Amino acid sequence: MYPAIDDYLIGRGLVSERQLRRARELAQLWQGTVPVVLWKLGWIDLNTFAVLLEYSS
Repeated sequence: MYPAIDDYLIGRGLVSERQLRRARELAQLWQGTVPVVLWKLGWIDLNTFAVLLEYSS
């Protein structure tokens, strides 16, 4: 993932570093992306998901 996205998520207190690590692990297992995993787990809302998509494009 992009360091700016990590900084955004952790800096705003949206997820912890532990949650972010777990999301990365699950993204590999599920062959998906971290933003999708975070959203599916309910750790971020739809607005945050949209922001992450803009960061990654």
